[in-house]
Amino acid sequence: MAKIKYGVYPNPLKDDEGRVTYQVRHVPEGQMNEREFLAHLDYHNTYNSTTMKASLSVLKDEIVEQLKNNHRFRIDGLGTFQMKVGLKQQLDEEGNPLKTAYTDPNQITANDVEVTGVSFRPDRSFVDELKEKTSTTNPFGRGIANKSKKYERQEVVDFMDAYLAERGSITLRELRIGLGINYYSAQSWLEKLVNEEPARYYRRKMGATWVYYLKD
Repeated sequence: MAKIKYGVYPNPLKDDEGRVTYQVRHVPEGQMNEREFLAHLDYHNTYNSTTMKASLSVLKDEIVEQLKNNHRFRIDGLGTFQMKVGLKQQLDEEGNPLKTAYTDPNQITANDVEVTGVSFRPDRSFVDELKEKTSTTNPFGRGIANKSKKYERQEVVDFMDAYLAERGSITLRELRIGLGINYYSAQSWLEKLVNEEPARYYRRKMGATWVYYLKD
């Protein structure tokens, strides 16, 4: 049975009684992309990879087609895709993001709205199947919340890419909490990733906070 790897992390806000509470989150090990998936199929002789590649292309096109027409897209036994929209990000003259707050709903027009992402809600049967085929293990031990784990570059990149794909930006604090590392380690990783050549990420200052983004 496969083992789920997870870490224990403190919640950023204390509860109503002023206590620090904890949560658990999955700790992924790498990511399989489409090329690796097709190679996996070829290696195990399970399906024709050429046919599968064409099928994936059709599926992606169809998801886009349905979402842009304001439909949800459900695959039985897997889950439902739905478009996410929000307010467009406004920038100042220096290219820094602005926090725009509307107090009158009538001020919001179609020009202020854009697609911000896609949500996925898994079918109950899909989640149940994962539960049946997995058990849990914590590779970092219970001390994760008070220690700064040493990460490899790809582990940090994988976490940041997943976080940015979902939320669009990340701060030093969010990286520190997400990985369960101390301030110094989070700052060192961000400086390294922003200044390496070629840089994968860039940053902008919002008030007193540096905000990090994925380069196009």
